[in-house]
Amino acid sequence: MHHSKTRLLICDDDSLVHFSLKTLFEQEYALTFAHSFQKAREAIRNQWFPVALVDMSIEQKHDGVALIEELKRLSPDTLFVAFSGSDEYQLVRGALKGGAVDYLLKDANPEILSLLLRQLSDKAKLHLLNQTKDSEIQKHHRKHQMLGSSASIEALRIQLERVRDIDANVVITGETGTGKEVVARQLRRWTKSGQSLPFVAVDSSTIQSSMAEGLLFGYEKGAFTGADRLTKGLFEEANGGVIYFDEISNMPLEIQAKLLRVIQEKEIVRLGSSRVLPLEFRVVCATNQPLERLVAEGKFKPDLYQRLCVIPIEIPPLRERLQDLPELAKHFLGVHGHAGIPREFTEEAIETLQRYPWPGNIRELSNVIAYVLATSSESKLDVADLPARLRNSILPPDKSFLIANQPVQSENFGNFYAAVEEYEKSFLRDAFKESSGNISRLAQKIEMDRSHLYTKLKYYGIYERSSGKLGSVGAT
Repeated sequence: MHHSKTRLLICDDDSLVHFSLKTLFEQEYALTFAHSFQKAREAIRNQWFPVALVDMSIEQKHDGVALIEELKRLSPDTLFVAFSGSDEYQLVRGALKGGAVDYLLKDANPEILSLLLRQLSDKAKLHLLNQTKDSEIQKHHRKHQMLGSSASIEALRIQLERVRDIDANVVITGETGTGKEVVARQLRRWTKSGQSLPFVAVDSSTIQSSMAEGLLFGYEKGAFTGADRLTKGLFEEANGGVIYFDEISNMPLEIQAKLLRVIQEKEIVRLGSSRVLPLEFRVVCATNQPLERLVAEGKFKPDLYQRLCVIPIEIPPLRERLQDLPELAKHFLGVHGHAGIPREFTEEAIETLQRYPWPGNIRELSNVIAYVLATSSESKLDVADLPARLRNSILPPDKSFLIANQPVQSENFGNFYAAVEEYEKSFLRDAFKESSGNISRLAQKIEMDRSHLYTKLKYYGIYERSSGKLGSVGAT
């Protein structure tokens, strides 16, 4: 196998030294020779060198220390070795103080020089690799960050850290809009070399066609009409990493049976093939409905539930972590706003936001802030800029329940949210009737995302998406 040579910069104005080092190292290194300060600067600006040898008396002056200091500013990740014909103490001291990692005499044994260069090259490349890895990981975490400092979010972070490197399957539960996929992506893993392992996200509600097996397990060329090439399935794409099923509760029973075998055996067979392909993957699922209840109702296979729910993770709704709302609001102002134009909510607006029960959770908050920014040009966003449903919020202004780490003692707290849910059900049922069952019109009227509205109507039994009719709850 061909490996590219490690680059080595040699800063020395002695042609005899060039010849000697070229004879010794041209088979192992890609050598670049710089005869002067200027050539050395140009070389290190143009490309990265893991290691550089710097003559202490280049251009007939004892200015090697100054050159090392300047080159190190230009390339902090390069390791510099001072190279000299003198072992004068002040010169050695100056070189090491200036940034050299070692000091070597020109008449040293070539084997010693060779060993030193190899060790330093490996060290420099490993350091750069680790920096790249850290940068990629930080980039991923910034994109899929979990915001908030409430006790429940801190506990969630600790739990995720503990289970990230465990291969057991995970089920994430939480209401719609709480950020289940963001949490799932916290379980993504990385190789020691800094490469991210696969993370394949699947919308379970789309796995309902006759092509489900082809989508999940792949197919060979000619397996069916239109199969003009070999195609990997989602499980194969996730090999070595995570396959994430969003809203697994929407998965039809016949597909659940096929999933069970693959998850149990860790192997697939592509359509049109008889060859068994062993795979390694971790399954992470999300659901806004209790799977235990669906198992009891015969809507979810108990064996699959047992396979999946090894590690349960629950995400709190936004109404139970309202102390995080100011940070979340600031984040979404940045996401939906224009660069260089600072916008912020007044204290009164934040308090109003914290009095709203947020049935759509963080997703609804994001949509509200996008609406506010689109309809107001003020730099200070006040209560009047918020949608009417927030200004007329039914939650009381008392924020005692926001105190971190303090469990709520009120006996009526659970009853209060039951009342909120009953109000929401009644509100949606009446609004649905007034809109004559037109979901688009209803979503626009009450300023709710269509997919979230579908979920709510289905949850309360007001609307069955497949039939387009009022459900049993809505009919009463």
